[in-house]
Amino acid sequence: MNDTVTSSLAEEDYLKVFDIINSLTRCKSMHDLKQVLEIQLFPLIKVEMGGFVWSGRDFLSGGNPVQGLICSVGIEDQERDQACLLEVGPYHKQFMSLVTTTHRNVLAGDVDYPRETYKKEIREFLKDHPRFEGTRYAQSHVTIALLDRPEFNVGLGLCRIHPNEDPFTLREVRILELLHPGLISTAKTIALNTELKTWHALIEGLTNNRDPFVLVRKDGRVLFRNTAFRAIAPVEAGSLLPKMLRELVEQKIALDVPDQPPESSISPMTFYQYGDTVYRLNVTQLTPEEGNAEQVWLLRLQTADDPHTQLHHKLQTAELTPREVEVTILMGDGLDDADIAQRLFISPHTLKNHLKNIYRKLDVHSRTQLVARLRPPASSQEG
Repeated sequence: MNDTVTSSLAEEDYLKVFDIINSLTRCKSMHDLKQVLEIQLFPLIKVEMGGFVWSGRDFLSGGNPVQGLICSVGIEDQERDQACLLEVGPYHKQFMSLVTTTHRNVLAGDVDYPRETYKKEIREFLKDHPRFEGTRYAQSHVTIALLDRPEFNVGLGLCRIHPNEDPFTLREVRILELLHPGLISTAKTIALNTELKTWHALIEGLTNNRDPFVLVRKDGRVLFRNTAFRAIAPVEAGSLLPKMLRELVEQKIALDVPDQPPESSISPMTFYQYGDTVYRLNVTQLTPEEGNAEQVWLLRLQTADDPHTQLHHKLQTAELTPREVEVTILMGDGLDDADIAQRLFISPHTLKNHLKNIYRKLDVHSRTQLVARLRPPASSQEG
């Protein structure tokens, strides 16, 4: 890990992060998002190329898998570069190992894995796929990636291209960690709205979906709910959501409009319990249809049964603050105290105070006990 680091980000960096977050809240299209990347983000972290990759299910074709580049900047040959980006993934073995063995949302070359490993993997890829020689990605020296855990529906990759051979540092990692919730949420919202086009098409696509979905107005009144949602919350169209669920939605919407620069990269997950089952609540604002200014939100409930979601549920249930969650995740990933303080741009004294609070809230007395407490249940590990 790069040891050249101060105990806090520069105030100018925080202010620019806040400006970008505010710009993201105003993005309504891929063009808007592309402008934010090109004009604000790229100069801030000094990258020359990047793009959002979408990977998920097409609601309108029966849930078939789809993958594609949904927004890019700095790509010259769109078709060839897109094909390159979608095929190179399996060659980045060390990066994929980090994805599966850590809970971090931002992973960077020069910080989390060696640049030479990245270059070697690119060379191996080009040896097997010579048609991609000369693409912008093939000319990249190092990359940094934002991950959409736990679904991995959206990812953002950012590259430095020759002659820019500067290494990524903890500064760029921290900036992107603070921007992560806004960047990923905005890309997912725009991609979903672009795919669905109209609420009518959305309703047709979600009627028989296995996940519980509901469309609600700003006042909490239900426009549509599918069969899976009705089994959890038996509400009819035109009636209000259950009070607890309505309050959770209001809290989630309020969190998406920040009023100050963020201190933590953690955006708390929203959980809803029905019986013995815990669900993670996703809320997406839909673009109003033409001629209709009514605000509508799409709610999706997903069972909290993957290790990443279970970890966050455990930490939030213990009432850890977002910053304490960050520290705990990095401890679980195996970082020592010095590396954690550097990565979060906090002093050793501040970290020590966080550790005291974490140990108390999780009722543990050592790092060994903490790591054991963070392990998922045996059933999750087997699955």
